[in-house]
Amino acid sequence: MISIKVSMKNLGSLTIAGGSTISSIDIPLNPLGVPPSTIKGAMRTAVHNLLPKGFTSCGEIEPESIKEAHKNGICDVCKLFGYPDSLTSCFTIEVSQANYRVSHITRVSIDDKTQKAKEGSLFTQQIILPNSDISFTIHYNCNDERLFKLLLYSILGLRYWRLGRNTMVDVKVNNVEEICKTVRCDDEIKGILNQLSKYLWEVEGK
Repeated sequence: MISIKVSMKNLGSLTIAGGSTISSIDIPLNPLGVPPSTIKGAMRTAVHNLLPKGFTSCGEIEPESIKEAHKNGICDVCKLFGYPDSLTSCFTIEVSQANYRVSHITRVSIDDKTQKAKEGSLFTQQIILPNSDISFTIHYNCNDERLFKLLLYSILGLRYWRLGRNTMVDVKVNNVEEICKTVRCDDEIKGILNQLSKYLWEVEGK
């Protein structure tokens, strides 16, 4: 098993809606804060849309279609991430630390046709404030170097995609040297890990 220790910070207000009931909040945060499934889903979507050369993705969203693509071996993304309700995923995610400050904001719904505020459309939304620290560990358990590269690309893709309700995030890997002692790091893997060794959007001197 290879463990990848990741730090993530949200660059804007982050909302991951859940089933919590807070009478004064219309859209509360998920009770888990940032669930592993949300991170995994964002990684999958990011790597599908930013697919590296030499890898395949079926682009299916229906569970049965994903399952069929996985079964036929025509989708590398399916091999890595598995499909809903399956035990075939090559990795799991464990959120180990989530130090964030919570607040709430009031928003208004806009009519798409008129581009004006809808009457009586004010709503409150619970948010994780920007620049909060969220740490998670990815446990990779497949003996496939090629899919491991795709996993690293999916982490990298998070920087250019969105989490929750359309929030940009930044990520970095904290145990680069340790990883290369566990797996053979060719030039491609070293290049990806080098990019992930520090935050992309970090301001110098901050």
